[in-house]
Amino acid sequence: MTWVCTALLVFLLVSLCQFMDSLAQPVPGPDNFIYLNFTCLAFYARKIHLFINEDTPTNYTMQPKNPVGFCGDNKTASLSFIADVGSPTVSSLNISFGFLSDGYRYWSLSTSTVQFNNKIYSLSMKWSYSPISMGFKCSDMGRVAAVNSTPSVEFSFLGLQVQPFGITNGVFTEANDCVGFFTTEIFSNLFVIFLLLGIFTYGLVMIMGIQTNDSFDDPKHKMMQIGGTSD
Repeated sequence: MTWVCTALLVFLLVSLCQFMDSLAQPVPGPDNFIYLNFTCLAFYARKIHLFINEDTPTNYTMQPKNPVGFCGDNKTASLSFIADVGSPTVSSLNISFGFLSDGYRYWSLSTSTVQFNNKIYSLSMKWSYSPISMGFKCSDMGRVAAVNSTPSVEFSFLGLQVQPFGITNGVFTEANDCVGFFTTEIFSNLFVIFLLLGIFTYGLVMIMGIQTNDSFDDPKHKMMQIGGTSD
């Protein structure tokens, strides 16, 4: 029992380490990905989807075109691109991001807008502050809505990674992940690990508490009889 518990514990620890490694910088797969590189700004996304919620909901995969990047005096940066979804119902689609830095410590997303069919809407996109020397990444931030859009428009950014400051030769540095250290998966793994530790500890205590019989019985002690009666 002891070696079984130990093996399960090692397996779960390895699984937890592999899960943490999966949160590292995204690696492009065999499908098409989006990578935009400017002097001081880099943008990566595995996929960007557009969802139009009408009577018959539709979704499209976006392909950015004509990207424009701006790098300021290490305090401001911006990125915009036109997207083609191959649909006659989408006459224009332009996404813009604005980034703001305090100049020496942190930066964040200051504005995010979309021009959809010649109307401009704000995106419900919020990022945490990141150190100036690091980027921001998020494997899946869920659907991002265009506020008060008609019809209702949403976007999905999969495998997103952005770094508007400190880029050299288009290579990302370390990134601040949108997923915190304690997620549902990590809590589940920790619960199972502590449960197995408890079982392992209980089994070890029980094994250590086993006492062997004495070499010789006490002659003054009354003998135990099973299935019989004593006179």
